[in-house]
Amino acid sequence: MSDKPQSSAAAARPSWNKDEWEAKAKAKDEENAEYAKSAEAALLSGKAPPRRRLGDDMPKPTKNLEARKDDLDLTKNLNKTMLVQTTTSGKGPRGAGFYCEMCNRTFKDTLSYLDHVNGRGHLRMLGQTTQVERSTLTQVRAKIAALREATKSAVTAKNFDFQARLKAVREAESIEKEKRREDRKRKREKKREEEELQRMGIFRNNGDRDQEQGEKSRGKEAKKRRKLENREDREVEAAIKEREDMASMMGFGGFGGTKKR
Repeated sequence: MSDKPQSSAAAARPSWNKDEWEAKAKAKDEENAEYAKSAEAALLSGKAPPRRRLGDDMPKPTKNLEARKDDLDLTKNLNKTMLVQTTTSGKGPRGAGFYCEMCNRTFKDTLSYLDHVNGRGHLRMLGQTTQVERSTLTQVRAKIAALREATKSAVTAKNFDFQARLKAVREAESIEKEKRREDRKRKREKKREEEELQRMGIFRNNGDRDQEQGEKSRGKEAKKRRKLENREDREVEAAIKEREDMASMMGFGGFGGTKKR
């Protein structure tokens, strides 16, 4: 009789640790025997037998519900191709999905995984209850103070940029105002000079008129450019004012400015 090669299914058949499963079976039998004795004793005393509740074999909770400190990072493997090693016995992921190492369970989507992580069974394995500890007034004040300090330190760097920008805008406005004042003064002097020449019977030639029209067109273009710059400056000031008003309304105080309200 010729030897037949083993099939791939037979080669991949899982191997079982007989000693481990025998110990588990013995522990289960002892637990069932103890429950039967307690139920019989209760019936003899005229009481109802105790009920087996889900989670009796889980560790007893020792603390209240605590906030999660680590991010679950559910999207870390998004749009990635990975080779998943699965197991059919013992501890390990049973297929592709989200694996809870503490509870040794695998979930196919994020919703079921989140339900498990926030559920009673997972919390019992962590030794926590579903009750949230009530914060005291001192803890609330300390948390608010910490948030204020964090917000203040976060906006300090940006605040310097805003103040420097505001200062630069105001300096540019003052320079522009001085320039416009000089232009108006020069135009008044030029107009006065033309009136004097007309009273004396001297009229300007066409070249001077063309030059004047060119100056007017250049003046209009400069005026348009100044309007655009002033509009941008007003938008910057409005954004700064809105930021300061929001901070004042939230009770964070000023953003480093000296403006009194």
